[in-house]
Amino acid sequence: MNDIVEQFEVTFNQIHQHLKELNGFPKNDNFVELLQRSKRKHSVIRVHFDQLKQYAKLRNAIVHERISGDYFIATPHDDVVKALKRIKRTLDQPPEALEFATRPVLFFKDDTELSHIIEAFQQHRVSQFPIYTNDRTFAGLLTNDGVVRWLSENHQNGSITLDKALASDVLSSERERSVEFLKASAPVFELEEQFEISLVENRKLKAVILTDTGNPDDLPAGIVTTWDLIKVDQREREDEENE
Repeated sequence: MNDIVEQFEVTFNQIHQHLKELNGFPKNDNFVELLQRSKRKHSVIRVHFDQLKQYAKLRNAIVHERISGDYFIATPHDDVVKALKRIKRTLDQPPEALEFATRPVLFFKDDTELSHIIEAFQQHRVSQFPIYTNDRTFAGLLTNDGVVRWLSENHQNGSITLDKALASDVLSSERERSVEFLKASAPVFELEEQFEISLVENRKLKAVILTDTGNPDDLPAGIVTTWDLIKVDQREREDEENE
């Protein structure tokens, strides 16, 4: 077999195998169908979707429309094989979730005074802080929306007193917010999968907190919101442009 064609086919089949793995080895393992499914969940597929779809057409032409022996109706260009191999390398060794997280993570204990947390919201320009108990048990995610809600529920005669108000008091006013935990060294695919699952389940995932072990009661190494996922797409597109 022509060497360039063999390299293309081998790499293409390896990517096909990755797509099967990313989708739990479904019965329908058609390459383009797997592409469609993976596009919704994973940035590397989303960014390279059109390319991979065209490569699938080329692969079909090579496999099903061979004229004879080593004479193919179409032969991939060197640049095509190089691009396909780069995509395969990214699938083989995806970046870690922690690379796209906001860090370091500012967090507070549940007995922290609310006035201090309000100052932190203003100073750091973030919208949420993880809250932990004194024994490092995760207590919940305290948000600026939750603070506003608590203030509206606790004003008297048009005035609000923050004296003795603690983070734990505000947590009771937080609406249920989905928070997941993931090992900091987990591949970015697992991070994206968490947000995709929450979308399918119609459950708003507010954040994924990354810890060294993935245990909720370990201190946070990073925190990822839907806004941080934009970094994943940007990173992949920059890598593509610099190739």
